[in-house]
Amino acid sequence: MINLQDIIGKRWYMGKGRTPTHFEQIDELTIGNASISLVSLRFREGEPDLYLLIENDDFIGPLLYRALGKTVGSKSFRSKKGIFSFVTYSKFGRDDLESLKPISAEQSNSSFVAPGKIFFKIFRRLQAGAHPEEEVLRFLNEQGYQGSPELLASCHYTGDSGKTFVLGILEKHIPGAQNAWDVFTREPTAEKAYELGRETARMHNALREMDGCEAPSEMPPIEKLRRLLEQNAARFRVGARNDESGDASGFPDAARNDEFKSAAGNDELTAVQAILPRLQKIWTETAPNISAIFKPQRIHGDFHLGQVLMTPDARFKMIDFEGEPTRSLEFRRGLRSPAVDVAGMIRSFAYAEAVSKKNMDNVRQAFIQGYAKTANVPEDALQQELKPYIMAKAIYEACYELEFRPDWFWIPARALIQLANPGE
Repeated sequence: MINLQDIIGKRWYMGKGRTPTHFEQIDELTIGNASISLVSLRFREGEPDLYLLIENDDFIGPLLYRALGKTVGSKSFRSKKGIFSFVTYSKFGRDDLESLKPISAEQSNSSFVAPGKIFFKIFRRLQAGAHPEEEVLRFLNEQGYQGSPELLASCHYTGDSGKTFVLGILEKHIPGAQNAWDVFTREPTAEKAYELGRETARMHNALREMDGCEAPSEMPPIEKLRRLLEQNAARFRVGARNDESGDASGFPDAARNDEFKSAAGNDELTAVQAILPRLQKIWTETAPNISAIFKPQRIHGDFHLGQVLMTPDARFKMIDFEGEPTRSLEFRRGLRSPAVDVAGMIRSFAYAEAVSKKNMDNVRQAFIQGYAKTANVPEDALQQELKPYIMAKAIYEACYELEFRPDWFWIPARALIQLANPGE
């Protein structure tokens, strides 16, 4: 029996900050012992969300085994209000499907893995239309790019209204790979960062000819940040940790920067509120115009260390091409500057630095050098191009942390204060 807590208590729930009123099951498919449901959740504020729910994670492997068939092609299953379709692009060991096990760590979606064999991802909040992760992986595979996983299969739902939703994708799992976040928080080196910069440029080169939506506005959500700061004013005072979030963030208390608290006037939230006009002015003066070194193109869109794997032979593989999960599909499929991804990785090194307490100035510099060399762009021009995107990313991070991981807010807050006071 589905209840509201099955949705709003999850990390992948995107309705935080809105008041849910009721939900209804839109459609359901049962294959064997597995049942998947599409549920519409309505709010007092804004549009409803559509979520994909699974009755029992342990049965997802057998469901896929029955649904994907034995050859390359597609199979469809009629439900009460639509059609669930399962498409296989490349052959793989069908027995591996039944060994899929859920990954316990909750993210914005849900994942299952048969280590070294296959990896399955379910998209929890559904939006109608082409999904960037499916289409980017297919494009990169067709281009022969070696820095991303092979897309093996995908799952779709088409309602009687004609709208189609991508429900999940099946990829080849990369054996023995480490997450780059773990690599750089444990042993950050300039050599690894340089190679990561080069692979990032190779990824952009491979994506250069891919079609996409009209370039979206890169205007950072300054007004949204202002509202969130006001809403959370009582929750972010020195010494007052967010009791509601507990240890859910997994972020160690020891990583919190006491010197920064003092420099921020003992109140990160108040400090960021005070500099918002200055950030707005900086953006107005440095906002991206026509780039001298980049043309808009398809990019990763949510690029950070957690979206990269390092193989046992020290090669980097890019994963999770769905883009920023709180954005619309049109935005995530938009043609944008590659500087967005580069800035995202620079900000990710800041998070890694905060957790590991290891200085990463040389790591950031090596990453930029590796990227500039492989992309064949001047390093000084790239540094200049990155500035507004780094600020925009930090503002986006601050909004995200206030909504979903308040214990992490101090990291983008520190960056914004430094950006507003570059000489201090």
